Amino acid sequence: MELFHQILDLFSHLSPTHYILLVFLAYLIENIFPPLPGDTMLVFSAYIFGIYFTPKDTIWLYLFSVLGAIVGFMIMVFIGKRFDRDFFLGKNYRFANSKFMLKSERLMANYGALVIIGHRVFFGMRPVIALVSGMSKKKWYFILIYVTISSLAFNAAFIALAYLLGNNWALIESVLSKYMWFTLACLIAIVGLFLFRQQKKTS
Repeated sequence: MELFHQILDLFSHLSPTHYILLVFLAYLIENIFPPLPGDTMLVFSAYIFGIYFTPKDTIWLYLFSVLGAIVGFMIMVFIGKRFDRDFFLGKNYRFANSKFMLKSERLMANYGALVIIGHRVFFGMRPVIALVSGMSKKKWYFILIYVTISSLAFNAAFIALAYLLGNNWALIESVLSKYMWFTLACLIAIVGLFLFRQQKKTS
């Protein structure tokens, strides 16, 4: 618990702008290169904002988190419109593999716009749902409306969750711990990939 308080004190020295940019980028990248935890970043940042910053700052955090989620999703939508399903089925990317693609297509065929509005509950499939949305015959501006509704609702819920968790230190510590381990794993993977590529260049 003492460690958690020390981390909170450390993060309190960052400005609201830093948090806002980090959350915006987390949501933007999450839709393109999952599974960066944009939701976890938002919950933790909103919790920090509730302690150290003003409600006005929290509103900006909310708006930019929504913007990041929308922009990231729409980038994948336009990629989906640019390339057809056979391209992704042939490539079989890890986060756009044939299993996810076919499952997303079935969901889209059965539930249509509801899948886009509720896509945030399908963790790990969000980019694929965006791709399939782009491949569908839906107009891009309708997709934009659906994802905006989704982002406004879900991000508001996550910020509310951060405030509700205010007195639950154990749970906050658990969430933070998972995020820190995830971040450490990502950093190790990035460094390892960099060293591997450098070794290939020199060999």
